[in-house]
Amino acid sequence: MTLQSPRPRSPWLVLAFVLPCVVIGVDIYFIARAKRPGAAPAAETQQVPAQAATSAALVTDPSDDGTAPAVSAPTASPSNDVGADPSLFEDDFEQSDQKLNPRPSVRIVSVHDAAVRSCNTDSVEKLSRQLIEQSRCLDSARLTALPTRPNLVLGAQVFGYLDRSARDHLLRVLDTHKNRTMKVNSVLRTIAQQYLVWRWSAGKRCGVQLASQPGESDHELGLALDIADENLWRPALEKEGFHWFGNQDKVHFNYESASIQKKLGADVRAFQLLWNRNHPDDRIAEDGHYDAATERRLEQAPADGFPIGPRCKNSKPRAGHSG
Repeated sequence: MTLQSPRPRSPWLVLAFVLPCVVIGVDIYFIARAKRPGAAPAAETQQVPAQAATSAALVTDPSDDGTAPAVSAPTASPSNDVGADPSLFEDDFEQSDQKLNPRPSVRIVSVHDAAVRSCNTDSVEKLSRQLIEQSRCLDSARLTALPTRPNLVLGAQVFGYLDRSARDHLLRVLDTHKNRTMKVNSVLRTIAQQYLVWRWSAGKRCGVQLASQPGESDHELGLALDIADENLWRPALEKEGFHWFGNQDKVHFNYESASIQKKLGADVRAFQLLWNRNHPDDRIAEDGHYDAATERRLEQAPADGFPIGPRCKNSKPRAGHSG
């Protein structure tokens, strides 16, 4: 029996099997290459700037009435909401203010910003200096500077001003006990600073549990001081008319005298004057009452002070930031 040689296969049939295998192999090669570290992506992805991404998240304080602008949520930082003593009241807040809550690195534009983005009254320092100067223009006797004494130490960022009568009686205490050193942690507090601690207390933030509404604190009147070693100084201070608040606020002393007339709202009026001077088209009443209209403007006020500063009677307003 004779064997016949197989018939040669058609070249088209061979290509029909080989070509798909080649295509699949090439695809596998490029897929494997794309997955290798450092390989260039097939299509460039658009990069979103980090700043734009973070600014998309906005926060608004729960107590806002819609008049104050929302601010960008700050990045978590050790400078904000540091674990302050939860038992702090408004009158011993300054003792830990600088130590526990350093000035935040975030940009503070307005008083509202300072309330929601910081835990430090120093964030409104420049505005506060303008308010003090304008208050002294209204009544020079109401706020007088504490003179230097070897046994008097003012804490960091303390505004050393008191009502003149309170100042004179405090100096008697110091001069009678020259062998002791008194450290004062808080004296005068401006309406801007009072607004901050009031807002922090309302939200139980920054370690402040209780604070008076702006326009109602004796610190704003220059009639109060908070000191260290209150037990050491209490007898001498009480002899000169300073009332101790007791264990509920053990660092706080109020000067009380029958001759003192509490001029509530003096620093509120100072703010109202500064606002109107810088916003002639958005004026508010200059009556010293802390009302909703004043609060809205205070929230919008620049933390670094108004462009047109304080002005005393019969003098021209000073441009730029005071202090």
